[in-house]
Amino acid sequence: MSLINTAVGLVALTDPVGVLPLVIQAASANPHTVRRISRLAATTYLLTLVLSCWWGQPLLDLFGISLPAFRIAGGLILLPYGLRLIEGISIGSSPMALDHEGDVRMMAVVPIGLPMLAGPGTISLVIAESPADLPGRLLLSGLIVALALVVFLVLSSAIRLHRTLGELRVRLISRLMGVLIASVATQMLVSGLRESFPVLAG
Repeated sequence: MSLINTAVGLVALTDPVGVLPLVIQAASANPHTVRRISRLAATTYLLTLVLSCWWGQPLLDLFGISLPAFRIAGGLILLPYGLRLIEGISIGSSPMALDHEGDVRMMAVVPIGLPMLAGPGTISLVIAESPADLPGRLLLSGLIVALALVVFLVLSSAIRLHRTLGELRVRLISRLMGVLIASVATQMLVSGLRESFPVLAG
């Protein structure tokens, strides 16, 4: 799968628009707190995916898991996420009560940064599609940095964006992301199966 396809998959899976309501709720609609949550969530997202890019493959080697097998597993993980979004079900964890008197920084890291932004889907995609060569990994790392910046900009504008888009448009964007995720998952499955069973490529 090309870097462009990987980028599309990461954008769809990250879906920062989908977590806007949770960010606003966690910050009690306070703009200063929204910005602090955005910074921590984006940093968590960045570190998680960069670590997956550079050290995910050695972990696979340690457990004797082939890359084609991981691609198939990644596709199977991603596909239900895409189908859930198409059906209008949130990609994040189940609704949870937020303690506004608790540590806001912890909420920014868990559950917003991980696993809602950098979840099993994004981690699987990065590990499965991380290039073996150094220039390729540097390019993917640069892409992750750019996406982390986009995540920060979107989340830090949570109050204004949610008011501008409205609930209906937020749901529409999430369903479009679902179609993209399902497409990326199918491509991962096809690639993994072809590599595992070369006869299928013929």
